[in-house]
Amino acid sequence: MISATVYKNSLNKFGEQVCGDNYQLGKTEDSKLIILSDGMGSGIKASILSILTTEIIGTMYKKGVKIEEIVDTITKTLPVCKVRGIAYSTFTLVQIFKSGKVKIINYDNPSPVILTKGELYKPKYITKRINEKDIKITEFEIFAEDFIFIMSDGLVHAGLGRLMNFGWGEENIANYLKRMYRKTREIKYIVDSLIAVTESYYGFEPGDDSTLIGIKSIENPIATIFTGPPLNPKTDEYYVKRFFSRIGKKVICGGTTSNIVSRVLDEEIEIKLEGEKLGKLPPTGTMKGVDLITEGVLTLKYLNRMLDKCKDNMHEINIPEKMNSGEKLFSILTECDEVNILVGRKVNAFYHNPNLPFDMSIRSTLIRGLSKNLERLGKTVNIEYC
Repeated sequence: MISATVYKNSLNKFGEQVCGDNYQLGKTEDSKLIILSDGMGSGIKASILSILTTEIIGTMYKKGVKIEEIVDTITKTLPVCKVRGIAYSTFTLVQIFKSGKVKIINYDNPSPVILTKGELYKPKYITKRINEKDIKITEFEIFAEDFIFIMSDGLVHAGLGRLMNFGWGEENIANYLKRMYRKTREIKYIVDSLIAVTESYYGFEPGDDSTLIGIKSIENPIATIFTGPPLNPKTDEYYVKRFFSRIGKKVICGGTTSNIVSRVLDEEIEIKLEGEKLGKLPPTGTMKGVDLITEGVLTLKYLNRMLDKCKDNMHEINIPEKMNSGEKLFSILTECDEVNILVGRKVNAFYHNPNLPFDMSIRSTLIRGLSKNLERLGKTVNIEYC
């Protein structure tokens, strides 16, 4: 199953308080939608145009309305500019299906940059003439770790009349992204880096709103967390097998839980002390078939505090290169669409110590807070108590 992690960064036109570009994420039963719109002009007027455009496209496309009808609706709905006498807003829609198929619909935005296995890929587009507008449409297949970048034209024009006669240009931007891919697979780092260069090309006074959206394809974007021992010890083996039957990343949070898994599987737990940033959290561990083993309540509490700081997207938090257990778990969940949490109900007497903070005494309260935060940030959360 293929999905994608998405990260956006923008520059406002110099002197403007709001960005005239807007983006929206959406889902259908079998796909993820990413929509970028660039409203004509800048400031509040452009922002309204782009918000209307993404809302119309997102709502109608998810209901299966044909692109011809969507473009017709946009044309008739957008307010008309008194100066130019037209209603104008460009857009790019990327639809990523679970099967790996991708559909891109682009109207007047720069061509998306596609990197497959580190090489630039230029798909063939067909052009549909709808209401005197040329809509470009293409379909192709992507694989895990492939990238798609969509952008507004403010990026392409950076440097115009300053460092470059004709601006940065689509080809130079594509080559820059290809060079960045060779340095890192971190989507946030790549996008932020290009936006920083764009701002410098504008002399730190952007002449237009500039937006770059990075889309990184992820295979099996699912994580399963097993925390707390099952209520009935006779069911330990059943729930360990259930934990390992899930696809995607596997994380164990809790010393007792990891010992149960180790006993059932007859596998050793290896504690990692080198290269760890510990702070107030215990070190992490590894085991065959498990991506991460951490302490339980303290780590989950740390994770929840990190999620509290995220406004719209987990990419908003900068993760250091040297991570503690909570940051490692945060990093894993950032690239997941779905998080399954297997919660053991057996009481751990340690957490009823009156010297501990009251909110540490109830694991279920912590899990509910975690679930609420993850869902707020667009994740699907499934909780199973055992």
